[in-house]
Amino acid sequence: MEPQNPNEEYPLPPQNNAEEDYYNDMPAVDENGEDPLKRHTKFSWKSFGGDGFIVSVILHAALIVFALFYVVATVRPEPPEPAEFVSGAGGGSNGENANRQKHRMRPKPRDMNTQNKITSKSTRATLTLPEMPKMSSSMGSMGGMKAGGSSGIGGGAGGGIGKGIGPGIGNGRSFLSAFGTSFSKTPTLKGTLFDLKRSRDGKITYCTTDNNDKGKRKEELHKAIGMLDNNGFDVRKLGQRYFEAPTKLNANQVYIYKDVKTKNIIQATAATAAFAGEDGKPPFEAPGWMVVYDGEITPPETGEYRFVGMGDDVIIVGLDRKTVFYAYWPGEGHGRAVREPAGANWEPKDHCKNDGKGSGNGGTIQNHLFKGSWMKLQKGKKYKICIAFGEGAGGYAGAILGIEKKGERADPNAPYSVFKLAAIEPELQEILYIEGKYKVDGPNFMSKQTKRR
Repeated sequence: MEPQNPNEEYPLPPQNNAEEDYYNDMPAVDENGEDPLKRHTKFSWKSFGGDGFIVSVILHAALIVFALFYVVATVRPEPPEPAEFVSGAGGGSNGENANRQKHRMRPKPRDMNTQNKITSKSTRATLTLPEMPKMSSSMGSMGGMKAGGSSGIGGGAGGGIGKGIGPGIGNGRSFLSAFGTSFSKTPTLKGTLFDLKRSRDGKITYCTTDNNDKGKRKEELHKAIGMLDNNGFDVRKLGQRYFEAPTKLNANQVYIYKDVKTKNIIQATAATAAFAGEDGKPPFEAPGWMVVYDGEITPPETGEYRFVGMGDDVIIVGLDRKTVFYAYWPGEGHGRAVREPAGANWEPKDHCKNDGKGSGNGGTIQNHLFKGSWMKLQKGKKYKICIAFGEGAGGYAGAILGIEKKGERADPNAPYSVFKLAAIEPELQEILYIEGKYKVDGPNFMSKQTKRR
């Protein structure tokens, strides 16, 4: 439809120029150089507090760095526990010590050139033992083994490490026992343990620990004693026939009597436990063994001396390659293994015939006594000595060796001095239980010229 009046014009709406003038009067940018119309919609770091956040991060980072530095500078690792003596159990196959051996570790022998110290936890101890050899840096890492030790000197043997073994006070590889010690600062007798049941390569050849083989073990012990007597006490001959335990011990005396733990007579298993290896396990089973101690001695005074004592099953002593003393447990049949030296006045008389009977009464080696040949010894002169004892039958074992100087025992009932190279320290006396027919006091036969072993 067309408009009725096409020439009619509609009036224009009134113009509002006031608003346009307002915007035209607004500045293009504000004092900050921003468009005032857009600044509230533009993303701004400052609008989120960015400056304060950066400052906070810097402060926290500085605190963390300071805390780390403080911890590193002040915290120190705890030093390893010092080597300590721990009494060993000793005893038989079912004893406390035998069970411990399965779990005890034993470090390697110590370096003898440097020093370390061992102390004792004994309530009766009054003496700190002499400085012990330190381990080298490579051996120091063994201290955590036990040692036993202990680790013992992981002592220990040292220090330290492990429980004691046998009839003594143990501390890992470095330990103290009636059979000897794994450390020494002075010339001593070197102890070696032989297995009479096995050949030198470790194969069971001659006998076993079975009770039915008791007779065979006694026979092999006879042969071992005879080898020493017939070959000038050449210990190497034994090593050519029998298995030799790798572990060696050092001793200044042979007085093996009681177990320090049980206070009972030492059992045959104590010897193999004392010569345990680095893993804490005995080198072989008992019985059927022989321990040989060899070295050099020097008499403190010129005079006539003779050995006295007893062995279970048997003990023999050679001086300068000649038999001067021989004793054995009654009824064990060891008399025929050794020829009595010409001119010897061993007691009891006719010992080869009565097989030890008449040497005394009672169930311990303390109650039996043999006396050896008188020997003329010169002060300052060195003599080679070899002492061997062993156990073939089984059960209990032990050996006691004393010394007598002619003319010094006015009282026939007075105790005999224990034969020794050096003074017996109180710590060791607690292990040995020297009593009855024997005493600690007496001459020392150490050869000062002998090099350290």
